[in-house]
Amino acid sequence: MFTVIAGTVLLAMVHALIPNHWLPLVAVAKAEKWKQKDITSITFMAALAHVLGTVALGLVLGTIGKELQEKYGSIIYVVSSVVLIVFGLIYYTVNLPHHHHSSQKDVAQFKRSKRKWILIFIFMMFLSPCLEVESLFLSAGAYGMRLVILLSVIYAIVSISGILLLVNLGYKGINLLSAQFIEHNEKRISGTVLILVGILSFFLH
Repeated sequence: MFTVIAGTVLLAMVHALIPNHWLPLVAVAKAEKWKQKDITSITFMAALAHVLGTVALGLVLGTIGKELQEKYGSIIYVVSSVVLIVFGLIYYTVNLPHHHHSSQKDVAQFKRSKRKWILIFIFMMFLSPCLEVESLFLSAGAYGMRLVILLSVIYAIVSISGILLLVNLGYKGINLLSAQFIEHNEKRISGTVLILVGILSFFLH
């Protein structure tokens, strides 16, 4: 149980660092010369939309995991661990990077109303759930819906806080990490986390 929680925290942190989660917001905020309060409020709404999209799917998968546990008993713990390891291996092996640099450059060239930008970011973020985290929701369902809800809250807090922090730092010109490094290694990092969580869950469930 605790390994699933730890894995959720780590993946939420990794996903907050993904450039397409915060760099477009920075680009538009600078181009449109938004005030600090506008940057914070719009970033919060976009991050919340992203979290809601991820959690909505996660709750469905968590419910499936719960039903599988009730039907098949303790064997689901072994199956869920294997699923995490398999997903981890897939993500680690494929490691397809996100390619959004060109769109970030283009997006700064367009003048839109603030309302339109808000709708664009909310729509984009809601429709891009973090799929790596979803496998953890499925595994959490085997422990009950309380854990699934707890993971939802933890994921929401870490993701929203991380995106808010990165957007504000990016707007001020502070770069703590290489966006290119995260972009090209995000799948590999997420895959490693899933593999470790799967192995630990197998032995500690």
